[in-house]
Amino acid sequence: MVESRTDIARAMIDATFISQHRSRAEIASLRFDIDQTRRAIAASRDLLKRLRKRKIDEATRNVERHHVSAFDADILRNVFHDLALEMKAPEGQWRDLAQSLVYEFTGCERVEAALVDWIIRK
Repeated sequence: MVESRTDIARAMIDATFISQHRSRAEIASLRFDIDQTRRAIAASRDLLKRLRKRKIDEATRNVERHHVSAFDADILRNVFHDLALEMKAPEGQWRDLAQSLVYEFTGCERVEAALVDWIIRK
């Protein structure tokens, strides 16, 4: 069964048309999927921005402020100097010692660096 050249040509044209039609449909589907993905990414970015803002707001709201009066700071400084002399602590450990002393006094892990600097000042 030998087909004529025109039949073969028609079959090739039909196959080409079907493959082009299929690829156009696939391209349209791919473009739709890309657009949908872009929208999902934009929505997730907005959500992340809102979550980060909420986290920052909660963190600033929950910051505990433990004020140390000048009288308390002077007492802490005197205690620190007595403790450093008793322990014969080297100067390299003074900052950690002062921070732990302020932490014990206030109960707050956040310690003002300026207060520690003032306490360890000679």
